[in-house]
Amino acid sequence: MKKLLSILMTVLLIAGIAGPVSALAEEEPYWEIQIYSELANYSGLQTGWFAKLLKDKFNVGFNIITSSEGGSDRFATQLISGNLGDLIFLAENNGQEHLATAIEAGLILDLAPLMEEYAPNITNNYPLLLEKARIQFGGGEKIFAIGQDAVPTTNDLQIDGGTDSWWGPYGRWDLYAKLGYPEIKDLDGLIEVLKQMHDLEPVNADGEPVYAMSLWKDWDGGNMMAGTAFYAIFGYGDSFNYVCPHATEDSYITLLDDDSLYIKTLKFYYDLNQLGLLDPDSITQTYSEVTTKEQTGRVLYNWFNPIKSNFNTAERLSEGKAMTLLPFTTQCNYGYTGKPYGYGRTVSIGAKCEQPERLLKIIDWMFSDEGLMESYNGPKDGTWTYDETGAPVLTELGWACYSDQMTEMPEELGGGTFYEGSNKGFYTYPSINFNLDSTGYPVNRDLWPCVLSKEMPAVISDWSGHMNGALTSIEAMVKNGLIVKTINQAVFSTEEPLQMDAMLQQKASQVGSVITEYSWKMVLAASEDEFNALRDEMLLKAKGLGYDDVVAFGVLQVEQLFRARTAMLEDLSK
Repeated sequence: MKKLLSILMTVLLIAGIAGPVSALAEEEPYWEIQIYSELANYSGLQTGWFAKLLKDKFNVGFNIITSSEGGSDRFATQLISGNLGDLIFLAENNGQEHLATAIEAGLILDLAPLMEEYAPNITNNYPLLLEKARIQFGGGEKIFAIGQDAVPTTNDLQIDGGTDSWWGPYGRWDLYAKLGYPEIKDLDGLIEVLKQMHDLEPVNADGEPVYAMSLWKDWDGGNMMAGTAFYAIFGYGDSFNYVCPHATEDSYITLLDDDSLYIKTLKFYYDLNQLGLLDPDSITQTYSEVTTKEQTGRVLYNWFNPIKSNFNTAERLSEGKAMTLLPFTTQCNYGYTGKPYGYGRTVSIGAKCEQPERLLKIIDWMFSDEGLMESYNGPKDGTWTYDETGAPVLTELGWACYSDQMTEMPEELGGGTFYEGSNKGFYTYPSINFNLDSTGYPVNRDLWPCVLSKEMPAVISDWSGHMNGALTSIEAMVKNGLIVKTINQAVFSTEEPLQMDAMLQQKASQVGSVITEYSWKMVLAASEDEFNALRDEMLLKAKGLGYDDVVAFGVLQVEQLFRARTAMLEDLSK
């Protein structure tokens, strides 16, 4: 089949579908752009279809050096050398410390004088992204870096999660259906449903024990991560030192409030454990180990969406088994909107780059509708095209690549597999989930009509029927009033960031250790009396170590967020 597709594409390309080499590529000499990246997982020359796109359009190649190559001191080594490269991608480490250091060392070029002429897409469509760049590191005038995951400035911010919200209740729909689709109102109701689902499937196909939930400890920080996992499902955002802001209201909850959601969640896990429904490996295993258990059908429920892709193989779907959104009736899911100000990961041009204007044109192309579509989905008229209505559709080759990224690409499109040729170096670009102005459709092919309308397995069709005809988890939450738009992660504060002093940092560290330790002990307690005693002891020790001081600082951070949120909404309404 792969050989047939290659022959077919060769014929089509001969017929002229591949398109001409751009005039720019013909005019400019070949240039191998040197990339330094803290975001890439690949080192060396970009190959395959994306390399061919770059060569045809701009007559350039990408040579990628990752920060992990040569050890953790790579950034320091590059810094000492006085040259970070032509194209520089930096992570959001410690408040973008590396970006600030590189700017101070004079290794980053100020793009402000070049933007209007050489980057019209960014200049015209992402003004708040550039405003943040000027304020944050440019003294109000200079532009040293352009942020990732931005959306064009718009009054109608869309929920930016693709098909599935990262946070959300996901469980075995086939088992839930066998129970008659019972209402799940809250955590107490979820326990009973999970127990009945487990009764239906106590072991997997290999005879291994199945658990309602399987937790992991390696993501814990200042508290047990799993203890805050339901916050986003019930309308609260990421914690600011134990203070969790509401999705839309200027209100918050704190971690150890009386009858807090955190304590209720720990009690939920305790109850599961008492029923033998919590994986006993939870306190010792890693996320990677949980992923394996999800892939082998040993976990019935999770609050992260990867459990869907881990479980939903074509074989299982054909057998009528599926992991889907399994919503609460009282759900108020956190719906992250697009980020007009972008995100902390950035792209910059090195101060010693010899052709900055030419390189900025390439960055601007990556922010254009054409650049986004081709760099993410493959070459137009190769793996995808537009139908007579203007909607993007996958070609026969595109469907093959969609089903299997190891599908071979024709030599005329760069050769190698689709995966090998995918963009390996340019990791700072706009969100792919919003509708493009030029087409009215998103870049993300998972959201294209041709993909959403393809024939669904019976079990997914059943799920859709119970979700008012929704085709994605986010659409299901929207249609059923179970999700709210929040801009909490999209804002940028023009105020000076609040910084803990050394004494408060020490208190926060000690408090975090106590909360994390006692949270796990509570989950694994032998009795409810022991659970309550451990809760009281945790609260006493945490307060004695300065919990209230840490929370007071978190309140100041959340109040700063509320002010930034108000300012952003005012900016968007202008």
